[in-house]
Amino acid sequence: MHKHWDIFCKVVDNFGDIGVCWRLAKQLHHEHGLQVRLFVDNLAVAKQILIGIDANLAIQKCDGVTIVYWHDNTAYEDVADIVIETFACGLPPTYLENMHLETIWINLDYLSAEPWISDFHAKNGKFDQTNLTRHFYFPGFNESTGGLLREQDLITRRDHFQQSTHAQQAFLQSLGITNLTDDLKISLFSYANAPLEKLLDSLVQGGNQTTLFLPLNDCLPSNLSLIGGESLAVGNCVKVGNLTVHVLPFLTQDDYDKLLWLCDVNFVRGEESWARALWAGKPFIWQPYLQTDNTHLIKLNAFLETFYTHHDINQTIVALYQAWSVGEFSNEVWAAYLTDMPEIKAHTLQQSNALIQQAALVPKLAAFCANLTI
Repeated sequence: MHKHWDIFCKVVDNFGDIGVCWRLAKQLHHEHGLQVRLFVDNLAVAKQILIGIDANLAIQKCDGVTIVYWHDNTAYEDVADIVIETFACGLPPTYLENMHLETIWINLDYLSAEPWISDFHAKNGKFDQTNLTRHFYFPGFNESTGGLLREQDLITRRDHFQQSTHAQQAFLQSLGITNLTDDLKISLFSYANAPLEKLLDSLVQGGNQTTLFLPLNDCLPSNLSLIGGESLAVGNCVKVGNLTVHVLPFLTQDDYDKLLWLCDVNFVRGEESWARALWAGKPFIWQPYLQTDNTHLIKLNAFLETFYTHHDINQTIVALYQAWSVGEFSNEVWAAYLTDMPEIKAHTLQQSNALIQQAALVPKLAAFCANLTI
């Protein structure tokens, strides 16, 4: 197997792009013994995921992976055996100039449940006027796609955490929360266009005692008057009606996994947190990245058709997902969701377990690259 891999990442969707690339880089290094360089164009954002890096350093090591600040003015002469271009971000011109015909070039695309993904996965084409071959690798939800990112020990770690009250209490205490209540527990990570005020209103007025865990991030609007608005700060605990809100710091990837494992319902977004919610095995509501011409709703509907195949809950699920994505959230759709929660919980875990039986993305990608040289 080729030992040197380069991964190129442009930070577009803040934490989603770098989150996926960082998990990919770590898995290739730790689980497959590969030498990995991760090129990132925005270290200031990346350092919130790559804990401990210095945003002012051009080259540095983090968890065994070499992190390189990427800017197109740099001359790139040292080309890896395998080059991963993530999400069609493009490669630096000087890097392209030094690639040779034996270089394996992969474009790792966005995750989608759209049917055409299976047809286009693993296809290739020549790049512009060069003879370089670019291979297209699509993550997905069935065996005919590139699979989903999942560490080898992830499910073992998840099961241990979910079965251990001590582990859950220790996690909460690390966040300054002293007790594990019987409230309905919800985590919330969304884009700026999410109807947060309407959700909060539903939780305040709802019949369930609810605890909302809110990692502080730049996409939260400042006008959330119901829970303090501009005065929100890490460590705040706000109680309004039947709702208790804990404002959390931006979490490490490991801690965010634990939050998803802990909660009863997870609101997630983009790709990184969406995939991690899948592996948590808990009910979740996904908000796709907003795109022009409502392309994101096509992706949303494709996922709903693929994942929520249980007829009895489909109408409830579709109504809530659509309401959350188009800003028409209401008390009625939330109440219906809570009524169907037992069935939604069982179906989500069943679907998660089915996906666990499929090969994960990194071993499939490594095998795909190895086969290209045979």
